Amino acid sequence: MRPLLLFSFIAASSLVASAQAPVPPDKPGCSESKVVTRMPGCSITRCERKDFASAPMPRTKTEKTHQVEGELEHTIYRCPAGKSPLELGRNTEAALKNAGFDILYTDVYSGGARFYMTAQKAPYWVNLAVLSDAYDLTVVKEKQMEQVMKANAEGWADQVNQTGRVSVYGINFDTGKATIRPDSEPALNEVLKMLQANPPWAMVVAGHTDNVGTAEMNLTLSRQRAEAVIAWLTGRGIDKARLVPAGFGDTRPVAPNTDETGRGKNRRVDLVKLY
Repeated sequence: MRPLLLFSFIAASSLVASAQAPVPPDKPGCSESKVVTRMPGCSITRCERKDFASAPMPRTKTEKTHQVEGELEHTIYRCPAGKSPLELGRNTEAALKNAGFDILYTDVYSGGARFYMTAQKAPYWVNLAVLSDAYDLTVVKEKQMEQVMKANAEGWADQVNQTGRVSVYGINFDTGKATIRPDSEPALNEVLKMLQANPPWAMVVAGHTDNVGTAEMNLTLSRQRAEAVIAWLTGRGIDKARLVPAGFGDTRPVAPNTDETGRGKNRRVDLVKLY
């Protein structure tokens, strides 16, 4: 990620206080966010960097499920006593605005004791959560995953090890039904091999549809299709306790539903590792 901005903190007293009090050292191996620098006087207590991962980036107060995928950096800061969540949050908000970010939402709880925010400036997404004297900063540079994995058991296992999930195509159903078609055998056999090769894994089997039909029908159908896949796998020796069905209908598209190519990408089975 390329640096986009530096904080221009509003309160001069913050700079004075940080000069007076010694700043605890950052956790070894951690470094400053490349997108948003810290509030003066704060130190890094935890960090994480991944070339490709997913993080929640809610765009409204009530939205909880919007995920953004790409290059991720996650940093947790501890700040000097006396720094309120509202002060930390509003300074971050102002800095992001000055750097051209759109503030998608902010939320303040308990008279400023908690502060939440999501901001976006394509392709960068920033999510902030502040509680007490600590704040949690997640930055994702949105991008598509480079397809370097093979569409087989070995490749899917590698992808699960990297990201915790894999989208499986080639498991096909009769239109509007949860009946698995015979041409699904190659893909299902590769899923079976992956699970056999990794016996500790437990996974969510999540069905997804395109947007043809009603939302209610698609939710039910996607769940039934996930259950059909589980039944196929357990019928060949996989312990049912390792597999949890889920259906999301057309609520999590990975492509526009404007043509058959996009709808075909949205009709998929996701395998998400639980542990």
